[in-house]
Amino acid sequence: MNVTTINKNLKNSHMYINNTYIDLKLIPKHICILEDILNFINNKLTIYNLNYNKYNDFYSLHNNKLLSKNTNIYNYIKNNNINTLFLTIIEKNKGGGGLSSLVNAVFQIWEFVMLLYKIVMWLIMLVWWLIQFIVWVVLDLLNPINFLRDFFNSLITLTLAFCRLPVDIFMTLLSFSVNLMGTWMQGFWGWDQSGLTKNDRESKYFKNLNKNKGKKCYLTNSNTVPFSVVLGTILCPPIGVFMDMGLTGWLNIIVCIFLTLLFYIPGLVYALLVIYS
Repeated sequence: MNVTTINKNLKNSHMYINNTYIDLKLIPKHICILEDILNFINNKLTIYNLNYNKYNDFYSLHNNKLLSKNTNIYNYIKNNNINTLFLTIIEKNKGGGGLSSLVNAVFQIWEFVMLLYKIVMWLIMLVWWLIQFIVWVVLDLLNPINFLRDFFNSLITLTLAFCRLPVDIFMTLLSFSVNLMGTWMQGFWGWDQSGLTKNDRESKYFKNLNKNKGKKCYLTNSNTVPFSVVLGTILCPPIGVFMDMGLTGWLNIIVCIFLTLLFYIPGLVYALLVIYS
């Protein structure tokens, strides 16, 4: 079978070179060798722009199969019974380039080495961080001693806060009620001024509050317990403790109230011990 017959039988076949479609009808019938086809396309069919250099050797691949540059394309299509031929043309590198190529190669190798160095350093830092994290998790976060200590400290803090809440509310309400009743409570109950200094007595704040001209109900010149405190203690022992200590002695007042509820005498004894101590 001659080339003409082959070309007629393959009129429906298609050929691609480096993903560029080549119309076989534009190639003369007598040109059937791969190298000649490439030279013809490069010189005559410049519309395909193969960038093929006939002076360089090349590889030709079809389905990862290496073809010789002397391969008869039409016979190859017919023998392999294919309609579309995909060829990949790869020109061989002949090396060379002189000193500039050598310098460029050395520079690229140096960049690659530096990249590897950065990757290795990053991996080392990552491993070190992971080790520190694991040590922290084991020794601190999962340490049963630390966990139990923090748990009991938190439990004690919460318990004390709940226990103090009623007392704080009571003291706040009591302080508010005393302040709300105003100066007549001061005039009746008074407060222990035996500890005041001369500067305290002459201060503007003290003079504004001292409406009884320095004579409070249980302040005496000799700093002894006045009769009003003794009388208040006999009538109601918790009142005597309050007159002696004020709101700062709230704990003593509560104890005295409980003892007074035990048939009066224990509360009276406790109040006298407090005011004469």
